[in-house]
Amino acid sequence: MSRFTVISFYTPDFAHFATDLRADCSRFGYPFHIVQIDKSQSLIDTWDRKVEFIHDAIKRFGTVLWLDVECRLLSPIPEEWAAPLTSTFPMGNSRPISTGVLMLNRSHAPLAEVWSRHARKNNNLPDDFVLEFLLSQYNLPFNYIETEFFDHGSSAQIVRGQWKTNNTVVQHPTINRWPDPLRYSLAFNGEELPTETDEAMKLARKRKYLYWRNFGGDFKAVDELMATEEDFEHKLNDWIFHPATQQYAPVQYWSTQPELFGVKPLTYAKFKRNTANGFNENPFRVKALKRMRMENSDKNIYPIKKKQPLSWLKTAIGLKN
Repeated sequence: MSRFTVISFYTPDFAHFATDLRADCSRFGYPFHIVQIDKSQSLIDTWDRKVEFIHDAIKRFGTVLWLDVECRLLSPIPEEWAAPLTSTFPMGNSRPISTGVLMLNRSHAPLAEVWSRHARKNNNLPDDFVLEFLLSQYNLPFNYIETEFFDHGSSAQIVRGQWKTNNTVVQHPTINRWPDPLRYSLAFNGEELPTETDEAMKLARKRKYLYWRNFGGDFKAVDELMATEEDFEHKLNDWIFHPATQQYAPVQYWSTQPELFGVKPLTYAKFKRNTANGFNENPFRVKALKRMRMENSDKNIYPIKKKQPLSWLKTAIGLKN
């Protein structure tokens, strides 16, 4: 008998991801509850519904492992993964969380309930930000699994791409953003500066970053291939490349949304330099975490962390605690 149930949901346009995740669960013998929902008006609303879905699933199944539907299971979930658990990664001097991988049990139903309430209240923020705020306030020990975005030699058990290492348990790619990467960028980063007025070029740039972050093959070999004039499609590591038309896309989106491969002045070498030290701090996230507030009724659910003396002053003048 499995010690958890894998849960997820998806809108109709993500049904192809659900097929793969169901197959992964069956391969490892995990019970799953992966269902289709109606499409929401916004990303934030979908993510708020996710929190409500998790809350309901906890009450129904007990221990659950939420996986964003685009995730793939490459190896069995380690025994040491235990609720409460989520993933984390470095960003500047902080460590945000990513709720694409999240394990909770019935004892955490109160957390899911208050998380859901605050997510609806802060309806311009990703659910990750809201849970991060709550965990910064509650003295609730959590297990955090390291997630890697860029380093293909990492020992992280969760990777944010279609590549893998000997230690990879969960692939959590971002190719699901291919149809509208600008919408995701705005959701996580707030309003962007209008540095690029050509909307088609802006979309092509975002998609090129998705390619560099996700592709699990040989980038040099692809560049050499695309420098030819071969007039047929090449399928490499779940991507399609067509040299004659200079188009490419993840296989899921090739038939509907191919993109032009060459996006100047971006190069893979520049991308590697820009990401060598990971992510810079996200000002939108920082402001959001500072702006959120606990309600009095929330303070009785779990013990509240004790703040260090004068911590407010250190924060105000920019010093680390």
